[in-house]
Amino acid sequence: MATIHDIAKIAGVSTSTVSHVVNRTRYVSPELVEKVERAIQELDELPNFIIKKSRTSQISTGLKYIFILISERGSQFQRQTEECVKELLADTDYTIISAGYDKDTARLKVIKNMILATPDLCGIVAFPDEREILTEAFFHEISVPVILIGKAVKGLKADVFSPNMYDGGYQAAKHLIKNGHERIAYMGNSRDLSTWRFEGYQKALHDYGIEENPQLVFPNLNTEVEVFQVMDEMMAQEVPPTGIVVANSFPIIPLLKYLHAHNIIIPKDISVIILNDFEWASLLAPELTCIDKQPAECASLTVKTLMKRMRGEKGELQKETLPVRLNVRNSTQGIGRGPFGEKAESAEVLELSEAEKEQIRSQHYTAAISFHYTGKAWMQLMEKGIKKIFEDLGISLIAVTDAHFEASMQSKQLDSIRFLSPDLLIAIPVDSQDTAEAFQKVVKSDTKLVLITNIPDGIAPGDYVSCVSVNEYSHGRNMGHGLGKYMVRHKMKYVGIVRHGNQNFFATRQRDNAAEQVLSEEFPEIRICGEISFQSETEVYKKAKEFILHHPEVEAFYVSWDGPALEVLRALTEADRTDVAVVTGDLDYAIAMNMAKGGMVKTLSAQCPYEQGEAIALAAANALLGKQTPSFIGIEPVLVTPENLLKSWTDIFKDNPPGELRRAIRENLPYFTME
Repeated sequence: MATIHDIAKIAGVSTSTVSHVVNRTRYVSPELVEKVERAIQELDELPNFIIKKSRTSQISTGLKYIFILISERGSQFQRQTEECVKELLADTDYTIISAGYDKDTARLKVIKNMILATPDLCGIVAFPDEREILTEAFFHEISVPVILIGKAVKGLKADVFSPNMYDGGYQAAKHLIKNGHERIAYMGNSRDLSTWRFEGYQKALHDYGIEENPQLVFPNLNTEVEVFQVMDEMMAQEVPPTGIVVANSFPIIPLLKYLHAHNIIIPKDISVIILNDFEWASLLAPELTCIDKQPAECASLTVKTLMKRMRGEKGELQKETLPVRLNVRNSTQGIGRGPFGEKAESAEVLELSEAEKEQIRSQHYTAAISFHYTGKAWMQLMEKGIKKIFEDLGISLIAVTDAHFEASMQSKQLDSIRFLSPDLLIAIPVDSQDTAEAFQKVVKSDTKLVLITNIPDGIAPGDYVSCVSVNEYSHGRNMGHGLGKYMVRHKMKYVGIVRHGNQNFFATRQRDNAAEQVLSEEFPEIRICGEISFQSETEVYKKAKEFILHHPEVEAFYVSWDGPALEVLRALTEADRTDVAVVTGDLDYAIAMNMAKGGMVKTLSAQCPYEQGEAIALAAANALLGKQTPSFIGIEPVLVTPENLLKSWTDIFKDNPPGELRRAIRENLPYFTME
């Protein structure tokens, strides 16, 4: 029986070449493949190693070839699609030969000669380039079926499958816009701007009323030096971009190098989204948000169609645009916004030096607080945080009022406070309209005004020191993300949205929109089956009962905050629908006990009112020194789950959890293990 050495001697090649031809472990020129196959066919009896290989992998000795023509070796999508095609054809009689022409005309000529010299060529899969180096003329004399991926070739009759990069560019820009970004840069390495992805980016800006800025658009970046230069240019602008859409594979590595070298942190300082999904995108810190072109689906359709064409099936040529998917990870984050669209600043900017503290102490300032309602732990903790800072700075708190959610009462209380002439007034308006006149009188006085969460009508930045709130975008995102993960884990599909109907309240509007955005963008398998809009908490119970009746498919609810959430829980319990999951905002005893007992509340986002109180007092103190303070301060919320409930309670309330809560956790922990 012949050996591998005998075959090599007959063919006039090395034994390693014979091995590569039989095992398809490396590219071998068509001429040498033909010599080896001819030598094998001349044998009277096949060697054992060929018989064994043929049995295990169904490889015939008469090999058939499919060429994959790559326009850009650096393209992640092309490489991923190529690998998927190879996997799909691994157990067939076809040998795959990949060749990259990298937009090079001379290389393309060599590849064509190779194709024409290949025996038993059965089909071609080609990725046309944007510069149209690959033309219809290339395929003259080539009579096998051709599948094109990415774009058509003028004049060539072939099936064409393309990922929808117009939608990819649109989704990427829209994602950043919905996250509060307005200055969004575009970076790529296309020759010009006549690409679907750029047009999608433009359309998103137009649809959301953002003017396109040519100083933020750089389509033709081909070297690391060029990427560094444009980043220097953009970051030196008076208002640098807060988000970047990276359109092609090349710029991402130089961009990441630049950001690291300049200590620009993703996503804290800048959000980045890429129109390609790399295998390693989820391995970076932070993980990269990407547009997934879904190469596996494209490869599957390509192979299916190519096999059909190679069998001689004609039919109408297919030209399909394939859907892409937004994969939201950690390289993008929302920009919390204040009532006038200003970016939320961190409380870190409010820190005082010891000398500044001594200066304030020497003046014996006075302050007052006007709360909309003091009956909840949220306000009590905020007051505690304010008092802590004021006591340290020697600021006397001469009045704390409670309006019991009545605008007329708050207006009278504000008039009374004005007569006390405090140096500072801290207030959360009951209503932006009905208390407006009383607040405008405060603005005209010598008292410095610090607002909490909302702004009365007729008052603008400059009239008040600062507005301090939770970062409402993060608040809503926490709730949406927590609920989305729970629903996917438990194979739930339908969610109801319970939102605050007063669109004048920027805080709840931003929170509700952020939660809905996360659910729709990051969890496409989830469907919003309906919404409840309410003006007051007392409406929610009745509306929730009607909703459950008309939407029996509902499996979960997002509720804007804990008060209306309790009404939803009451309606669900009476309807015997305790199987429904609920997510809400703010941590209070009733909500905490429901979660601890394994009830319907599965996760929530909690404000940090004590820290908000500290920030409010520090903003007021900065104003006393004549320092410029940000017009909006956003305090980051905390995501609370059954696992961290006790710790979160301690961190937020600055006290040990109640005994009943600890007992409920001990008794029910196995019930809500998050596996």
